[in-house]
Amino acid sequence: MTSRMRRLAVVAVLGIGAALLAPTAPAQAYGACAAGTMCGWLYYSDAARTHQQGGHTTNCQGVVLDWGIKSGYSTFISQGCGGDGPGPV
Repeated sequence: MTSRMRRLAVVAVLGIGAALLAPTAPAQAYGACAAGTMCGWLYYSDAARTHQQGGHTTNCQGVVLDWGIKSGYSTFISQGCGGDGPGPV
């Protein structure tokens, strides 16, 4: 085996190893709510968004609630503090 072929084989093995050790999905980063609002993401198991299965929300006091399964179909919600109720944005 020539030197060039050996280097190519080593690079291929290292590339496969790196791919196997890499995380399967990137971590989801949640941004902060705008001042004077509560906001977050709600997650549903179906495209019609009728079966809620998880969420990541921040209330007006800055308390973060993180619960359930956070995958599938999502909707971002935002509401001014003191408003009538959350709604999709």
